[in-house]
Amino acid sequence: MQPTSSMKEEFLKKWQMGLQIYRPLIDNTSVSERRKAIKLSADVAMASLRKGTTCWSRALIQKTATEDNFLVRQMLSGIKAETLINKKLPKVMCHRKIVRRSKKILRRRQSRSAIEEVAAKARKLVKKKTQGLRNVVPGGEFMSNDVLLIQETLDYIVSLQTQVNVMRSIVDAAEAGSERTAYYLGKLKFAIEDG
Repeated sequence: MQPTSSMKEEFLKKWQMGLQIYRPLIDNTSVSERRKAIKLSADVAMASLRKGTTCWSRALIQKTATEDNFLVRQMLSGIKAETLINKKLPKVMCHRKIVRRSKKILRRRQSRSAIEEVAAKARKLVKKKTQGLRNVVPGGEFMSNDVLLIQETLDYIVSLQTQVNVMRSIVDAAEAGSERTAYYLGKLKFAIEDG
């Protein structure tokens, strides 16, 4: 899944709007404050592309709203910012059935054959990897369904790819601009020395 050009354009517009909102605030600040402002505006821009349709985007919006509510409201204009900011994330639920079932499984583990032991290790590895995904994807800790977690992860990856591609394009354009400037300054210097 590759990000589409319209997705990149929309991300760039939203990100640029966020940076313009922050511009007066970060002109005379430290590099770490500027980095934080860039990251916050990029996160909100990325989450606003999904308009709150994914758990990770709602989690990013809520996290950012606690840090900078004004930025979120400005960037989410037209997307019902209030409902997204105040929307509750699902709670993690632990049912008695699950606890009982887990206890039964623990009792049965003592009498397992070698094949069952390998299967148990595989399940444990899968559980460990999905827990890692839950920690990486914003809002992942609230997703109890593994299929939903994988769908959200794929969508989040596409959004991150969009963000990286846009940022890479900006860096390439800036580098190309500085190379052209150096080239023309070199020609100008050469012309002045000859003249």
